[in-house]
Amino acid sequence: MIELTLYSEHLNSDDFEKIKTYLKVDTVYEDDLISDFLDSVALELVDAIDSTKKVDDFLDEPRFHLAVKKQAKEEYEHRGLSADTMRYSLANGVLNIIHQLRAKGVVLDDYT
Repeated sequence: MIELTLYSEHLNSDDFEKIKTYLKVDTVYEDDLISDFLDSVALELVDAIDSTKKVDDFLDEPRFHLAVKKQAKEEYEHRGLSADTMRYSLANGVLNIIHQLRAKGVVLDDYT
């Protein structure tokens, strides 16, 4: 069985507080929900970039962290909306980051 490392396991309390500030959350009662969003979004992004990679492979990549924050904010702010609400599947800029990291991975794999 593949061991799954969650994104939230790599965050210290300062990192988590910065993300909460980005999300404009100043309470603690939704911390578990926010962690769940971060973990699921990070896994989705990794699979969109390269399904052979893991979250750990992107921890030194600032664009990955930005994409996680952007998409987690999208998920957090639009949770519970009904199906009749127009919503993009990815937050603004996240798809561009996916493409950049995908291309970077191809270049590194093919030429190193």
